[in-house]
Amino acid sequence: MPCACDSFRVVVAFALAASQFPAQAANWPMLGGGPDRAHLSTDALPARTVARQWASAVGGKMEAGPVAADKTIFVAGNDRRLTALDAKKGGVLWRFVAGGAISAEPALADGLVVVATKDGEVTALAAFDGKKRWQVKLAGGVVASPLVRDGRVYLGSVDQFLYALDLKTGKQVWRYRAKDYKYGGIYAAPAADAERIYVGAKNGVLHAISRDDGQLAWQAELGSSLYGAPALAGGRVYQGSYDRNVYALQADNGNILWRTELDDWPQGTPVPVGDMLYVCSRGGVLYGLSLADGRIVWQMPLGGEVRHSPSVGSNSIGVVATLDGRLIGVDLERRRIAWEEKLGGSGTFGGPAISNGEILVTTLEGVVSVWH
Repeated sequence: MPCACDSFRVVVAFALAASQFPAQAANWPMLGGGPDRAHLSTDALPARTVARQWASAVGGKMEAGPVAADKTIFVAGNDRRLTALDAKKGGVLWRFVAGGAISAEPALADGLVVVATKDGEVTALAAFDGKKRWQVKLAGGVVASPLVRDGRVYLGSVDQFLYALDLKTGKQVWRYRAKDYKYGGIYAAPAADAERIYVGAKNGVLHAISRDDGQLAWQAELGSSLYGAPALAGGRVYQGSYDRNVYALQADNGNILWRTELDDWPQGTPVPVGDMLYVCSRGGVLYGLSLADGRIVWQMPLGGEVRHSPSVGSNSIGVVATLDGRLIGVDLERRRIAWEEKLGGSGTFGGPAISNGEILVTTLEGVVSVWH
């Protein structure tokens, strides 16, 4: 049940203003579509039926979803390969073999694609042809997606540090230590606004760090381990925790506004749309929470385990892929299933991407498909 802090009072006007989450452009250049991890697109999605345009067996176990820009789709997997595909037909444009397995989405900006590995290798390549621009090795492995904003790359490591690197050169600008226990560290992707970087650690502490100098702005102790990226909207931070709660915090000081317990662990990032917050549980339930106070407004069993965030089009059609191999479109306004298709083969860990009105999906067995 929701638990509101005594200092928080529901103000309808504020809640509506906070819900105006900026949708991303037609491209999907990083996890969640942008630095705020919105999982929202300016593209409308199919509302009645969907068909597969093409599928390409890239190979290698893929735990990460796709990213896309300039009519190119980028996918990476545990076989150490980053692959660039033609978005129209699915043909391979180029491949890069990294030094270690890749478990997280790459990030695109300024003509570069940045990819990080489980052994701590971070590489920037030319998005057009895959030529290496720079490569650095961190002290610990990276298992969550990099974030790129304003000429810097931000990424957390299992060595407990959040790193800020220069996008052009790879040189370290600063690093911040999120103190944790021996087997802890940062397993979650960061999010960013104009002032701060927000990232959760395995010990359940959410950190807000100054983008300028890497100094701590605030930290908040949540109930358990944090594995998903936070979402930023209207001066708030929304974070799922492995204590089965979704938290809403003030972005400027970290005060907890409310928390809501789900049936199982929240997966991925909570997604604010209008005056609602949407989140999937590992048990396969899609929840619609009130942004104002965290109240559960509605919930929908999807019939299969889910490991990621919903991705949402401009017409409030949300897309989720399940571990049993189904791609599901949900009409969030009407609170019903809009359509459902079988992906074929294995299910999906990484969330679908939305680019140029199409839905991009990867499966655990290394198949990339595009739906429209």
